[in-house]
Amino acid sequence: MEWGRLVVRVLLVAVVCVVLLGESKKKATSDAQCAALAAAAAELPRRLVAIGDLHGDLDALREILAEAGLADEGCEWRGEDAVLVQLGDVVDRGPSAEEVNECLRALQATAPAGSVVRLTGNHELMWAEGDFRFASRTETEAVRRRSVKRWKEEVGSGAVSGAFAVGPFLFSHAGFRPRMLDTLAVPQTAASLASFVDRELRDAVATCDGRCRFDGPLFSAGPDRGGRGLGGAFWTDFSVLASAQTLPPGLIQVVGHTAAYCNAAASSGCEPLRFRQDLAAICVDAGLSVAYASNRAYLHGRRDNDTFSLHLRTLGPGGRWRDQDLTAQFCSTPAAAALKDDPPR
Repeated sequence: MEWGRLVVRVLLVAVVCVVLLGESKKKATSDAQCAALAAAAAELPRRLVAIGDLHGDLDALREILAEAGLADEGCEWRGEDAVLVQLGDVVDRGPSAEEVNECLRALQATAPAGSVVRLTGNHELMWAEGDFRFASRTETEAVRRRSVKRWKEEVGSGAVSGAFAVGPFLFSHAGFRPRMLDTLAVPQTAASLASFVDRELRDAVATCDGRCRFDGPLFSAGPDRGGRGLGGAFWTDFSVLASAQTLPPGLIQVVGHTAAYCNAAASSGCEPLRFRQDLAAICVDAGLSVAYASNRAYLHGRRDNDTFSLHLRTLGPGGRWRDQDLTAQFCSTPAAAALKDDPPR
């Protein structure tokens, strides 16, 4: 009987130790993300806006640009020294992919150089490979092929990228899972990883003869997306990043690719923007398109002197925008957590 009680006690202590160790690791990683953000704050843009997958929804893009104060209705830049990053997957599903691309091009043309960053998603890769099965009926074959040709040219010129880095932030369509990072002979910094993705994408597109073929782990889909590969930075489901035991300390991955299906305007419990509590990964695929949930949500970073705060902006019930300050919530005391309506921009 005594032996039985002793075994139970030992097991309970072991469980508590494992839990505490996990929390300790999570806190240490969270501290690393926050420390990296604080260290780079003075070099970050005054405003940094990230918009997820648009999938042919021009209204979604225009409404978010207006709410963020970045553009007028004609897609002319009004964001001054802000930086906008769109995470790719402009094409497929929705009715206005070409119009969305034209709006993003107009923003690039009227903004200071480097202020509008356009990334590539897995659906752009699919179009380049001749896979149009998810294209809207409004996108004719001629429109699709013209769009692919233009995309290839823009990848070559640098107008469209594979990834983007600023400070500790690494923006890519789907993100790097730990197993993918383990295979790379590349420093696990935002700048090095973004350069690697850009180089691989440009080289792959440069060798396209007609239809492209994207080979290798970086372009592969893993089991989480029905593939047999490792799962690269264009195909990783956010659940993989969210459940990873650890991600590189000091690196904040901002990704799209994994859509939210709940409707935030109809339910206050819907959170279309998702994140790890250690801030190592944030998903901004809010299900913006009418093909999904028609949400309106985006990531908004703001620099005030030498302090940088990171906010989730979501249109909730009653047409009111909610603001969640992630840095106050996870880079300070829990009591500093903020969820406010319509704060000043």
